[in-house]
Amino acid sequence: MAVIIYPKTMNWSYMKQRPQQLMTQLGSLGHQVYFENLAPMDREFQEVEPNVYLFTDTKAFLHRKLPELRKQHPVVVWTTWSKLRTRIATVFNPDVTIYDCCDEFPQWAKYEHKMVQAADHVVCTAETIHARLSLAYPEKPITLIPNGADDAFFRIPDGERPGDLPPGPVVAYIGAWAYWVDHALFAKLAARFPGVQFISIGAPYGTAADYSQLPNVFILGEKPHHELKRYLPHIDVALIPFQYHPITLATNPVKAYEYLAAGVRVLSTALPECILMEPHVTTATTHEDYIAKLAAMLSEQDSAERRQARIAYARQHRWVERGIAADQVIRQALEARGSRFP
Repeated sequence: MAVIIYPKTMNWSYMKQRPQQLMTQLGSLGHQVYFENLAPMDREFQEVEPNVYLFTDTKAFLHRKLPELRKQHPVVVWTTWSKLRTRIATVFNPDVTIYDCCDEFPQWAKYEHKMVQAADHVVCTAETIHARLSLAYPEKPITLIPNGADDAFFRIPDGERPGDLPPGPVVAYIGAWAYWVDHALFAKLAARFPGVQFISIGAPYGTAADYSQLPNVFILGEKPHHELKRYLPHIDVALIPFQYHPITLATNPVKAYEYLAAGVRVLSTALPECILMEPHVTTATTHEDYIAKLAAMLSEQDSAERRQARIAYARQHRWVERGIAADQVIRQALEARGSRFP
């Protein structure tokens, strides 16, 4: 199989997002995955999932480990950060480079053209990104691989209500507490429904609004990914309250799949990718529309049939299938380069 290197952009333990999920799946398929971690470690390699190893001593990896690996396996770099183009070529010298365009951060745009040109294959998460790149680079192989649902979210055991979850109906947002969240909307919702507890679970990212005057808003901060399962069964409606922004308009929200896998009702801003998930995700266009739709969802009882339909939809969009698609991309790219492997 291939040696797959994910060059440093984050810590493995920083939320469990697309890079960790895809690398886990590629490891489970038999590839040897080396994830360059940002935080220092007390050992040279740490196996965090089957065939997935963290490393931070890049010099040792390049001089002691990689030459031996290269003798037996093709080397593939899978990157989600366009700024790393030069480092990928000069440091790792891979047989194949896969550029996974998973966000539309404006500050990354100036690096994208050269990264796409250097990549052997481009992967993207959302239809809008796929359409844009296909038009701009008609000669480049580009594959759409959306985000997906973690298998663990389909198997949530019954458990006690977490101690930091206040009593009463719960409306929750799980994800980065970032500038692309529509904090004005979140505050309006909390003020409009004073008998409902509004919860945020996620790492702070940039400055956020002050909710101190709203007693039914609870900012719980970041939780380990595996702990989210304890909260989901106690959520009445899960939110994706994003602003309309270049980042959000091109996002395929991981949280939508995780909410749905747990059977939770979902209300989102009318983002293109969430509109595609209708009717399993309810979307709203304006603040007034959002408030009205949340009122309707809170006033009516959820049904077992609709809950099972949401879970069934999420089962069609698991990370397992995304990993298989990523494996096919790697095989195609290596074959195009003249390398074959079983």
